[in-house]
Amino acid sequence: MNIAARSSSTTGLTRRRFLTGAATIGAVSALSLAGCAPTGASSAADADALATGDAMIYTGSGSGRMGNILVKVGISGTAITSIEVVKQHETPMIANSALSRIPQLVIRNQSLNVDAVTGATITSFGLKEAIADALSQAGLSESDLAKTGKETGIVPEDPIEADIAVVGGGLTGLTAAVRALQNGKTVALFEETAHLGGSSCVSDGWITGAGTIMERAEGIEDSPEKFYSFLTQGSDDPAVVPFPENTRTYAETSGELMDWLDTYVNVDFGERKGGYGLYTPPDEPRIYGVNNGGGAMDMALIEIIQDEVQKGNASIILESRATSILKDDGGAVSGLEITYANGDVKEFPFKAVILGTGGYSHNQEMMPYKNCGSCSPSTASGHGWELAENAGAKMIERAVYAPYAGGIPNAGFEMRYQANLKLPGIIWINQEGTRMANEDKPLLAKAAWGKASDNIGFVVFSEAQLIDGLRPIVLTSYLEGELTPWQSVDLLNSLIDKGEVAWKAASAEELAKSAGIDAAAFVDTIETYNDHCDEGVDPDFGREGMQKLTGILYAIKTVPYQLQCTGGMRVNEDGNVLDESEKPIPGLYAGGEAIGMRQSSAGGQGGCGLGNAATWGYISANSASAYV
Repeated sequence: MNIAARSSSTTGLTRRRFLTGAATIGAVSALSLAGCAPTGASSAADADALATGDAMIYTGSGSGRMGNILVKVGISGTAITSIEVVKQHETPMIANSALSRIPQLVIRNQSLNVDAVTGATITSFGLKEAIADALSQAGLSESDLAKTGKETGIVPEDPIEADIAVVGGGLTGLTAAVRALQNGKTVALFEETAHLGGSSCVSDGWITGAGTIMERAEGIEDSPEKFYSFLTQGSDDPAVVPFPENTRTYAETSGELMDWLDTYVNVDFGERKGGYGLYTPPDEPRIYGVNNGGGAMDMALIEIIQDEVQKGNASIILESRATSILKDDGGAVSGLEITYANGDVKEFPFKAVILGTGGYSHNQEMMPYKNCGSCSPSTASGHGWELAENAGAKMIERAVYAPYAGGIPNAGFEMRYQANLKLPGIIWINQEGTRMANEDKPLLAKAAWGKASDNIGFVVFSEAQLIDGLRPIVLTSYLEGELTPWQSVDLLNSLIDKGEVAWKAASAEELAKSAGIDAAAFVDTIETYNDHCDEGVDPDFGREGMQKLTGILYAIKTVPYQLQCTGGMRVNEDGNVLDESEKPIPGLYAGGEAIGMRQSSAGGQGGCGLGNAATWGYISANSASAYV
């Protein structure tokens, strides 16, 4: 296959360029690229007209998804003349469209009653809350504004007539679109939110493949066969490797995909040094990091698609949901039914459809686990599951789950924080007051939490473990960086003050009663554990790195949280979606989390999340291109 290098103009994505590009995508997606622009005159022009009088500037604050949003609002009389977002910590590629669009619509309509931006709902509400707060500082309320009565709706734009439709603008969809365009096909890309990037734009950017140019440059002797052996752990047990043919296809194509990202897409792999996984170390250091994270890889792909949009070979239609896959009388895919954010429903013909709709780890109703949260973006809603199932696709592995442990449910289902399971000296306690596993082996945590009553585990430590430089709480989000030690301790103290998911006490009995742990058993557990520390032997679990729990005791209540899904649409080695009888549905393809991690990489290891998404997007695009 042709992976000839493109112009290197997109290489060397610096941090500044990446963030600038992300902001551009956010603004463009809100007003033009999506084909969904606010109706009426330019909001910038309206703002200029309103700003001709003397305006006072007021500051307001609201709660976004990642923290406070601070705005400065210009007010003249009862009119808002300007809105400036001066401080925020939202995820760039997800939130930029909301941070751009909401102020424009509020100024234009002189009303806070404007629609939230799809995919950035919490940011939208937080921004409107901040504007309302600024109004209150001026002695005004929303009802005092001189509403213009202008439309707040959007006007949907039709896609070009295209060979292939790609549903989903995450890494799978972006990869599929670029590869299909490279194959000479025209493409219409539909994304239901107001931004591109999906889950990958908030990832750390680790991706893996075997036998790559980068490996050879390092002198690493790797091969697809070695990768397959690693993914399957040498097992042919269907419980371990349920779909060996697809796992082999993934292993055999992963290196080609990596070279394509490297030489054609010009993804910046930084120092180009391979590494090992955080979990079971692979046989070769084949995991490579994208400079500036997964969002930078998304941006490199988006730039290529944008170029093709300008040439008339592609469309990017945001805030557009595929609500039905159309078929002809013979059962082959013939197009899509698209529902726009304003409620309009239209049908468009396509020769093939590629589904890159992501997973369902942000859909609590689809979780087989009790008390399981999610750190995935809200786009991981499971919509693609329903879409494919209605088209006759066979759906698999939904009941198989592999959540992470230690999520702190301080915000309910949304998991932003995790108890640090690697904090030296901690112990893991269930509701019955007993230890759960060898705490020196974090890999055991998933199983331990899965076996615990209600899937609840308490991370317990003492002031002896709470020393300078250590973090009792860490972030589940890669993009935010990490909490500093003092931020981590401050967060712990604030959670203790609320008394809902964290507590401290001078005695084990008092701590247990506050946290809802069996007090008698917990007291006995602490005494026994401290005796083992004195003896230097842990007869219960064989732990070696033990530290006595003395002084003030702490407990953090935690539950499992989901990052990726194991189940999805059944596909063959070509990425062709199969029906209930396991026959290909002509013209329907899928990849990424939409097909589930177990199907592509036998459950996945480090780098396989993005690897699965990009590789199966690449495979599906090649197959769809050949089909049409």
